[in-house]
Amino acid sequence: MKGPFDIVFLRNVMIYFDQEVKQNLLDEVFRLLRPGGYLYVGHSESLSGIKHKFDVVAPSIYRKS
Repeated sequence: MKGPFDIVFLRNVMIYFDQEVKQNLLDEVFRLLRPGGYLYVGHSESLSGIKHKFDVVAPSIYRKS
C-alpha cells in the first residue's frame, strides 16, 4: 500500500491473527501513517504484549507521534 494515511481502522481484524502477524501489521501501519495520524482498533482488541511506537489516546485509539 501507499501512504501516508491520516487514519487507519483495524476494528475487529487483529483478533484473528497470531502475535507475529499482529506485530508485522502494526509495524506496517505505523510506517504508512503520517505523523499525528490515528489508528483505531476494536474494543475487544489490544496492543498490549506487542511492541509498538504508538501513543495511547483512549481505549482502542492510538496516535503516531
